[in-house]
Amino acid sequence: MKKLDIPILLATGRQGRFSEAVAHYVLAQAKDYGFETQLVDVRDYSTTVTIPPWEEKKGKKTWSKIMAQADGLIIVSPEYNHGYPGEFKIVFDQLEKEYAKKPVAVCGVSDGRFGGARLVGVMLPILRTLQMVALKNSVHFSTVDELFDEAGKIKDQSYQGKLKKMFDELNWYAAALKKAREKDL
Repeated sequence: MKKLDIPILLATGRQGRFSEAVAHYVLAQAKDYGFETQLVDVRDYSTTVTIPPWEEKKGKKTWSKIMAQADGLIIVSPEYNHGYPGEFKIVFDQLEKEYAKKPVAVCGVSDGRFGGARLVGVMLPILRTLQMVALKNSVHFSTVDELFDEAGKIKDQSYQGKLKKMFDELNWYAAALKKAREKDL
């Protein structure tokens, strides 16, 4: 059986972003779990203005192809002022049908104690509007500025178990929804 294709979207383009270390950690864990995956960086697809789904722009075809082939999605995003980065919304709004009936897991990132919990709450209505199935099990990476050593290795090994729980749920929904989407064709 073919591996489930679950790309990981790094949802911030800021310089010095701590979320990048988290995204690489999640990517490595997702590969170890058995997902077919790749890191998608909003820096590669962001524009200065919102591009509607019906308009063609540079890079949009690649992002569209990634999501059309995907069986689900993991978003790694920092919480900025109780919300998501603007570039995430600009990139995410470029597509529509490619997201439908696919599961999505969110990894919130914060330098505070809540690990992006407010971000996840703000993101849910957007994901549901696009007909995505938002998973219950999010992973919140707290105090991210202290979470990784100089070599980029995570210090708190409990995140491995938290991600496994999220991956188990994502795997179940991705397989079930893939089968359902194939029946709809």
